Amino acid sequence: MSIVSDALDSLKSWFKDTLADGIVGSLQLTCDTLNNTFNTSNQGIMKNLLSSTPDKFTGSTAKGATPIWSSIETITNKAIVPVAIFILVVVIVYELIQMVVSNNNFRDFDTSIFFRWTVKAVCGILLVSNVFYITTSVFGFGTNAVTNGLNALFPKGGTFLETAKLNAKLQSNLANNFNEGELLGILALSAAVLLVTFFVLGAIIIVLSSRMIEIFMYLSISPIPMATMMNNDWGQIGKNWLRNILALAFQGFFIVVALTIFKTMLGNVITQLAKPTSDAAALAGSMAITLGYVIALIFTIFRSSNISKSAFGAQ
Repeated sequence: MSIVSDALDSLKSWFKDTLADGIVGSLQLTCDTLNNTFNTSNQGIMKNLLSSTPDKFTGSTAKGATPIWSSIETITNKAIVPVAIFILVVVIVYELIQMVVSNNNFRDFDTSIFFRWTVKAVCGILLVSNVFYITTSVFGFGTNAVTNGLNALFPKGGTFLETAKLNAKLQSNLANNFNEGELLGILALSAAVLLVTFFVLGAIIIVLSSRMIEIFMYLSISPIPMATMMNNDWGQIGKNWLRNILALAFQGFFIVVALTIFKTMLGNVITQLAKPTSDAAALAGSMAITLGYVIALIFTIFRSSNISKSAFGAQ
């Protein structure tokens, strides 16, 4: 009987060690995936989507790839600029008529209105002809904020999450202080965290890819809203377009802020997990909190566009 008992004990110990290794492995893979994704030295698609300006964005990590900007600029110059010039002429003529008739129906005629009108016309022409440079400068502010935020959050040589405390301490604690049923439940939670983490990364890529596509759509039509800027009645079109451009430029920064909050919260949970405990409910609660944080990050990432538009008053 002792041989059978010893064999069963060995099998039980092996099964517990296997479950403990599975839990630690799931958490380690989750942390490694996040660390590799947001590593600032990694020139991957995530960094490309977050911190590239439209004129340099290629949608590829390969060297020598052609920027999308050149294609958009060609389409805009051939299809939109002629329409924008026509709208600019209409706006300028409309502005002149308003300026002439606004002073008591010609009774208080002031010749200086022609000088003011000339200045507005020249400014309108400059805006339409230099819209790509203006937009690049606007995005430069947003991209600079995103890059500085990423470098502050993920310094070179640093990692998104410190996991050195996880491996040995957590594995030993799980194998020695929990039974098979408790380990199975915790393993299910750790697997759920890993699965949802991949959904988070997918959500971030979807949001950032949609953001870049939306940016190029706004850029393709940019001469038309710029043509309306010099008139009070029509100018709201251009002003709202500019607010949307600012919102898109700084959306990446709001995503960095969300990642900063998530990094701190998840780091605190990992520290808690590394502490020795025999309370299965507390450990399962920490895993559930981790799962909740990851799910909350998904919703925050998808709401980043609305948050950024709200901050800049864009519609």
